[in-house]
Amino acid sequence: MRNIFSKELQQEVWYTIKTNKRRTFFTSLGVFAGMFFFTLLTGLGNGIRNGIDETMKGATSDMVLVMPGRTTLPYEGYKANRFITTDYSDYEFLRKRLTTVGTLAATSPWGGMWNNPNVLLNGKALKFTVMGLSDNYYPGIAQNIVVDGRNMRPEEIEAGDYICVIGTKVAENFFGKDKIRDAVGKTLTVEGISFKIVGVAKPYSDNINMGFNQDWSVVIPIGIATQGNPTRFTLIYYTPKPGLDKKAAEKEILPLLFKRHKINPKDNKVFSTFGMDTFLSIFEMIEKIINVLIWVIGLGTLFSGVISVSNILLVTVRERQREIGVRRAIGAKPGDIRLQFMMEAVFIILIAGMAGLVFGLLIVLGIGAATEGTSVGAFLIRPYPSAGILIFSLIVMALSGVLAGLLPVYKALQIKAIDAIRDE
Repeated sequence: MRNIFSKELQQEVWYTIKTNKRRTFFTSLGVFAGMFFFTLLTGLGNGIRNGIDETMKGATSDMVLVMPGRTTLPYEGYKANRFITTDYSDYEFLRKRLTTVGTLAATSPWGGMWNNPNVLLNGKALKFTVMGLSDNYYPGIAQNIVVDGRNMRPEEIEAGDYICVIGTKVAENFFGKDKIRDAVGKTLTVEGISFKIVGVAKPYSDNINMGFNQDWSVVIPIGIATQGNPTRFTLIYYTPKPGLDKKAAEKEILPLLFKRHKINPKDNKVFSTFGMDTFLSIFEMIEKIINVLIWVIGLGTLFSGVISVSNILLVTVRERQREIGVRRAIGAKPGDIRLQFMMEAVFIILIAGMAGLVFGLLIVLGIGAATEGTSVGAFLIRPYPSAGILIFSLIVMALSGVLAGLLPVYKALQIKAIDAIRDE
């Protein structure tokens, strides 16, 4: 029996493929498509997973936002359907009393949620969000990336210093895209009040914004943003103390808010809490769906191509019946026939599969380059299949070639030399 490295065997395989170019081409299409889609999907799947991982780094994993709502039950003379909002006095009240909370933070927009004031800087007046932050918002609740300068220090926020950090898009609008660093040290004015710019920053992730987008905002100390009005609308965030879950903190926070706002203790729909664990569960579900789609579509298409190779080889057994009979008559052993058909199947699948793999890699590399720095690129980061997946796919292709040749080999070995020659 010849071995797979036999020059004679390789020449026979190559001759058979070369003399049946059209059949070989159409046989290879299914395997090519299967490997192409498998490579493309695994690359895009990795890109989405990387995007999710980067997104989740933008906020503390156990952060919870208290969302205000409407009452559904009357209480102490108050009617139902009152809209309850949290304000700055709630934040001050809570932070002096909570024992289960690790970090309590707040944000309060200047002039209300949708009332962006005029910001005067570098001879221009433009409208931007001006957001007041508590001293522990960064990095206790969320993270940002300082492009130039620095963040406001906790003691500066607590003291109510007239300083601010502006977003990169704010700086671009006032100074130009290439001169955003010129903003640090300058003074901007909001409704007659001047603030010294100590830094230019952008959000850690463009996909999750905890109530505002740092890129398009001017952030100032929260005490100044409320302008001395304790009832100014304020969003409240918290993280539980280490060793406690968010439910433990929620059981302490919500009753205090219910009492302050005269809410029926049984009215459980007034406040809702939205935590990063909700994002995590959604993203985990998305990842699972993506993984299922990758393996079902990718491997399904690949195996359908393998089946087509097997079917075509079955047809060639009939077409090459005389050849097989003559070879058997002049002394070819069953192992020789078996090896040749196996080699043909493996060769076709490996060549077509490698072509699909390379083409798929080129496409995902192109997608990665085209989306870098775009809004799509924020969700699709490094969309390239891992080396382990590619090695696995090569092993699958080789094994598929062997499997594709099994049935044709069995049919070929059933042909007796005398019967094959007589049929011809």
